[in-house]
Amino acid sequence: MKTPRIINSVGHIDDDLITAATENKKKSKFSPWLKWGSIAACFAVIVIAGVAFLPSLLKGKEPQGTDGRYKDIYIHTSESAIIWPWEYKTAFEKYTSLTINDVEYSSKGNAVSESLVSDKIGTYTIVGYDEITDKKYTADAEVYSLHNVIADQFIAVKIEDNYCVFKNNEYNPPHTLGELFEQVDLSKVIELNRFSESDSTPDSKYYLLNDDEYIWEVLSECKEAPFIDDQNWYAGDRNYLSFTITSEALGDYKVAMYVTEDGYFWTNAFGWQYLFDIGEDAAVRIIKYAKENSVEADYESYQNAIVGTITEITDEHILVDDSVLCENPEDGITYRVLLNDLRISRYVEHGIIEVGDNVQITYEGEIYQANAYYSNTINSAVSASEVIISEGDVFIPE
Repeated sequence: MKTPRIINSVGHIDDDLITAATENKKKSKFSPWLKWGSIAACFAVIVIAGVAFLPSLLKGKEPQGTDGRYKDIYIHTSESAIIWPWEYKTAFEKYTSLTINDVEYSSKGNAVSESLVSDKIGTYTIVGYDEITDKKYTADAEVYSLHNVIADQFIAVKIEDNYCVFKNNEYNPPHTLGELFEQVDLSKVIELNRFSESDSTPDSKYYLLNDDEYIWEVLSECKEAPFIDDQNWYAGDRNYLSFTITSEALGDYKVAMYVTEDGYFWTNAFGWQYLFDIGEDAAVRIIKYAKENSVEADYESYQNAIVGTITEITDEHILVDDSVLCENPEDGITYRVLLNDLRISRYVEHGIIEVGDNVQITYEGEIYQANAYYSNTINSAVSASEVIISEGDVFIPE
């Protein structure tokens, strides 16, 4: 079995740190050349104060609730990325690029439902690379346009009976906001729902918008709004609303759209900074409407996740017990994480996670009540990473 590699984004790592980290993992199934030190050196800090952070990840999804269960602790989780062997990649991870009429497209790694797929453009060669063996792979795939999006910008590629969003690689921003609307019907592919005032942090106030039709009407009136090429532009010192955007057609997951009081419209929904000067009047109308037609909402984390200790691994599932987070260990909840998806099962098959490890499991969808024995079941887990759980002062490895 080939071994995945772990990308180190830090640079130099002290030898003693590598040695210590490797010793902690001496029972791993990995080859000796795999540097676990890169994980130890890349720990980012997630602060959990009572029910401030981790419970927000579970809020509305965990059937028994989290209020009052967790003690004040810190979670340190890995920032490293894993390069998987070819046979352990999903179809969307394998094939990531293609060229149509000298236009290069790259995969955004996001699936799109067939209902959003439009006309067939043709059959083209998709390309993928195995970074471990440096081998190139090719395959023929059907390519389709998407409803409300011109094919020069985004397309859908059929890979193993599923559709994946691919994006034009060239940076060619529209000259005006009206030109952008001609390329993508924003009101059809983006639903404005959640927003916050200024920065999107757990301490910000969040709102649910009742209806976004008026906002798109105002923006459609700003067709002549010019594109502003200013890479130093910064929203932080302005008053603005920050909308959270998830668009299946664009392959976006929780990216951002800002409307500032001083008249700017900003978004990173297209992979680059798109900034337009819509004028103060339009911006104030949008902000006023949003504030008057919304209700306050809870903070929503970027990812759904659970944290706990692995107590059992079988061919079908992982059991994760979060007692280690609780003031009273008897209040712990055991989650059954199904290994029904390659994105999670490969972590077990390669020995990246083992019984006794403290881990963070990220997942999509909901936590289900499967049966009386396993009442908290996750059937859409997508990743796993070891974590360090500590109390007291924040610990950051040097």
